[in-house]
Amino acid sequence: MTAESGTTWIVGIDGSPSSDSALAWAADVAGRRGERAWPVVAWHLDAFERIAARGHVDEERVSRCADAGTLAHDAISRLADPSAVDDPQVVDGHAAAVLLGMSSPNRPVVVGRRGQGGLRHRVLGSVSQYLATHAPGPVVVVPETWTPRPVRRVVVAFDGSDHAVAAMRWALATVPDDAEIEVCMAVDVVPWLHPDVVVERYPDEVDRQRSALMVIVDALDPDERAHRSFELHSPHQALSDRWNDTDLLVLGPRGRGAISRELLGSVSNWVLHEAPCPVAVVPSSS
Repeated sequence: MTAESGTTWIVGIDGSPSSDSALAWAADVAGRRGERAWPVVAWHLDAFERIAARGHVDEERVSRCADAGTLAHDAISRLADPSAVDDPQVVDGHAAAVLLGMSSPNRPVVVGRRGQGGLRHRVLGSVSQYLATHAPGPVVVVPETWTPRPVRRVVVAFDGSDHAVAAMRWALATVPDDAEIEVCMAVDVVPWLHPDVVVERYPDEVDRQRSALMVIVDALDPDERAHRSFELHSPHQALSDRWNDTDLLVLGPRGRGAISRELLGSVSNWVLHEAPCPVAVVPSSS
């Protein structure tokens, strides 16, 4: 079956354990949804490698392309069930640029948290961070240690921003009908005070912020498919309290702050580094 038939999850493959986890996650989700996972391997000869190859650049390109194809087929062979996986695509180019070009609001990209780059101390790889920041469609980042399992519980981080609205819409449209969805609204009205004290001293402000968020959530989910939770905590605390028993965490690349669209928001960046579960980053263009 070819990648053009039906909805496709694009999967970045580089031979790392993280990319194996990404492929396993995408193959499992696609299979359960009757969709397809399409592995993509990008390879590239940089200037130094072309100089080193001297008069044998064409031979080196053929060899590198063949190696990339072998790498992809090896990754597929390690899957417990590859039935939902299409033949891999091998592309000459930088991985981030190739996958960005294939991303669209209706074609999610799935990558491992950290790839085969040389900076092994980095928890979040450059490709996954670049895609989460710039991709026009959803990007799912899968930790190396994740073992595929049915998506039964999904948490959506919601702050009322356009990105959060897109994240919630995507979750409602994508996750299985029998999965539990929780919309987590965490607000730090007065960060240095205990929540009980905040409610006692600033009840009007708490009610105002709760009502403003609930109006948006209710409009997005009039049938109350998702459970609503509102907490007077930082988003960091609220999400970390939930992610150990969560199968997928969904959020936007940035929140309501004035941060540049060229950067990930602080919460999104932190979640991508720390969450033990797969994280879907959904931009407002989705």
